[in-house]
Amino acid sequence: MEAKVIRFLYSRRCKEVRAQLVEQLKCLDQQCELRVQLLQDLQDFFRKKAEIEMDYSRNLEKLAERFLAKTRYTKDPQFK
Repeated sequence: MEAKVIRFLYSRRCKEVRAQLVEQLKCLDQQCELRVQLLQDLQDFFRKKAEIEMDYSRNLEKLAERFLAKTRYTKDPQFK
C-alpha cells in the first residue's frame, strides 16, 4: 500500500476511535452525575432522619423526666 493510503486509513481510524471515546466519556459523565445526585439525596435523607431521631430522643427524655418527677412526689410507697 502507498504511504498516503496508509496515513489516510490511520487518520480515519483515529477519528473513529476518538469519536467512540468521546461517546463513552459522555455516558460515563452522565452515570457519574446520576450517582452524585443519588449520594446527595441519600445525604439529605440521613440528615433529616438524624434530625427526626434527635427530636424524638429529646421528647422521650423530657417525657421520662416528667414521669420520674411525678413519681418522686407521689405518696405511693411502690414508686419510692
